[in-house]
Amino acid sequence: MPRPDRSTPTNASAGGKKKGAKAPQGAAADRQARVAAIQKKARSADRKGTSMIWVALAVVLVLIAGLVVWAVVDQNTNRPGMGAVVTYDELDDPSDDLGRNHVQTAVEYQQNPPVGGDHHPTWLNCGIYEEPVPNHHAVHSLEHGAIWLTYQPGIPEGDLDALRDLASQEFILLSPNEGQEHPIMATAWGRQLGVQNGSDTRLEQFIRDWRQGPQTPEPGAACTGGTSVDLIGG
Repeated sequence: MPRPDRSTPTNASAGGKKKGAKAPQGAAADRQARVAAIQKKARSADRKGTSMIWVALAVVLVLIAGLVVWAVVDQNTNRPGMGAVVTYDELDDPSDDLGRNHVQTAVEYQQNPPVGGDHHPTWLNCGIYEEPVPNHHAVHSLEHGAIWLTYQPGIPEGDLDALRDLASQEFILLSPNEGQEHPIMATAWGRQLGVQNGSDTRLEQFIRDWRQGPQTPEPGAACTGGTSVDLIGG
């Protein structure tokens, strides 16, 4: 009786093993493909995220720039009109320079209150005065960069309160002054502004523009340590 031929099953088994050996390699390739796809997607997401950050940053910078421009335009638009400021001493014209000599006698000034000129060697201490002050001392304070706020006696109490608030700052003089043209006047060295009431926003602007401003002959000099009384008298 012939023996059964076992070669075929052997070959089939071998063939089966070969086919089975390819399966792990295919799974690994699939995993690698999936990993590569995930990494690619992650890199794409990173790039998109970075782009969004730069776009957001650009938008923020544009907004900031816009706010700055708006603030500058708004400030210039709403800046009180300062055309009423009278100039008595042009910075670039030495022919109209106000006198700056020190004198020991009272001085007659052309303006009321005076905007500059010869004056006493001792300046008037900055602060609030309830009585008129000596011009020859106050002018010396103007030379140091002070602002002198004056008012006609009898102005409304509300206006006087507003002036007192302004005079609470450094380098400000406040005093009554009879005979001046306007109810309230603000004076710096070579500059003067007249207004009708203490709430006029030009007063604050005048202080910002001219207190220790570019017209000041002696910037940085003191407005204390001088005198609060008339050293000439009479």
